[in-house]
Amino acid sequence: MRGILILFTCVGSLLFATGVKSQTLGSATISWTPSSSSNVAGYDIYYGTSSGNYQSAVPVSNVTNVMIRGLTVGVKYYFAATSYDSSGNQSGFSPEISGVVGSTLSAAATITSLLTSPGQFGFTITGVANSQYVVQASTDLVHWVALQTNVAPFNFVDSNTTQFSHRYYRTATVSN
Repeated sequence: MRGILILFTCVGSLLFATGVKSQTLGSATISWTPSSSSNVAGYDIYYGTSSGNYQSAVPVSNVTNVMIRGLTVGVKYYFAATSYDSSGNQSGFSPEISGVVGSTLSAAATITSLLTSPGQFGFTITGVANSQYVVQASTDLVHWVALQTNVAPFNFVDSNTTQFSHRYYRTATVSN
């Protein structure tokens, strides 16, 4: 493969998981120059937290960018790409790029956990006063569902926690 990875941008969001310590997760958008080969069927993007040691891979179709979600903000990640043809033949790794996932949220929100009754989980959202925030939940860190949109500061309580073995929460500002 003759492509070179060229773009690394990050977006962060606060994340809470029931029964798990809070952490900040982010995303990286990776773009690359397409292979000069005419029979490229797609690309695989490999990444990890040490150079040349890729613990994860994301298969992508014949496009030249992908957003990788669920990365820990403040951690340096290393990325490389391979291309493959319709027969499944794969190229070697592209030159590696690296970057620290940074948070680019426009308005920071603070989440403080609340004590709630059994079967419920809640927290307080404080951020920029009178700014709108959406609370989202996921069970797999890929598919997110909006649960509530409100103006800061506000309390959020999820009374459906018994329906899930684990659930993750995040909040983000709502653009006007």
